[in-house]
Amino acid sequence: MVRTSEWLQIDMGDDHAHLPVIVVDSQERGPTVVVTANVHGDESSGVVAVHALDKWLQDNLLAGRVVLYPSLNPRGLALNTRRVPHDGADLNRAFPGGSGGAASQRLAAAIWQSLDGWGLDVLVDLHTDSAGSIPYSIVDRAVALKGDARRILDAKLVELAENSGLTVLLEYPDDLYVRFGLDRSLAGAVVNRFARPALTIEAGPRGVVDWDAVGVMQQALRGVLGGLGLIEHGVVVSDTRVDSPKGHWRRSTTARTRRAGVFVPSLRAGDTFRPGVVLGVVRDLAGQPLDEVRAQSPGVVVSWVDSCWIEAGQVVGTVGIMEDA
Repeated sequence: MVRTSEWLQIDMGDDHAHLPVIVVDSQERGPTVVVTANVHGDESSGVVAVHALDKWLQDNLLAGRVVLYPSLNPRGLALNTRRVPHDGADLNRAFPGGSGGAASQRLAAAIWQSLDGWGLDVLVDLHTDSAGSIPYSIVDRAVALKGDARRILDAKLVELAENSGLTVLLEYPDDLYVRFGLDRSLAGAVVNRFARPALTIEAGPRGVVDWDAVGVMQQALRGVLGGLGLIEHGVVVSDTRVDSPKGHWRRSTTARTRRAGVFVPSLRAGDTFRPGVVLGVVRDLAGQPLDEVRAQSPGVVVSWVDSCWIEAGQVVGTVGIMEDA
């Protein structure tokens, strides 16, 4: 077993970003798995989960190597802000970046070049969602591939998500996936440019280190690494997991509100629902109902927004719906 670490220095224009890169190598043949965290600076539980994984792997890695990036957005972490503070861009829509562009493009390009150098076989990216969320894994869309190549990669992506033991969400349909720039997210870019399996794990709230979320990430990562043969560990199904009665859930959003006000959910994250069910009510400050948000198809509540007050036309949560809905 060999553990090494280095600092990746990136020119951000007016200063430099310093990203730690840790490698735990079993010295035995096997895949290279990259685990990243903190693409969004206010999503901090993943940083601690990566640190914990580093320590655990030193006694438990049996094959292959694991490359760890605890923070891809260190300035955002320092300021507890989602975006890259230098230019306000979302780093998770910037890959593979550009070396001569804005700060976020430079950061993405340097990270991409570093990732490319490992010849990675699988990437797992750690994120957080909201305080009102269940943990879940996201299956990206291999929109750049066709035919058998896509079918084979699609199957690997689903297997990777299943091995996390969490609720599995297929990404938005292909057209929305591209429109939302998800093929330029870190996981999406790995899938569509490297043609390698990648997985996004979402657990816990933003802005703080949540120890329950860290534990969920640890268990999910061990399931993934065990499935790939790097460690001795089986899949542990999360007690929050909700399976679709037909195939897998697909990521979607609630209907938009028509009135501004106080949003009060009628269901908890993890609850399933039927079409027409009231998901939540918008009230004025005196408590009088102004609007209802109703389910448009069968599904499961995945997360609610981290805000009590919502504006007219706002989406108030993420839901999973049937893939063919």
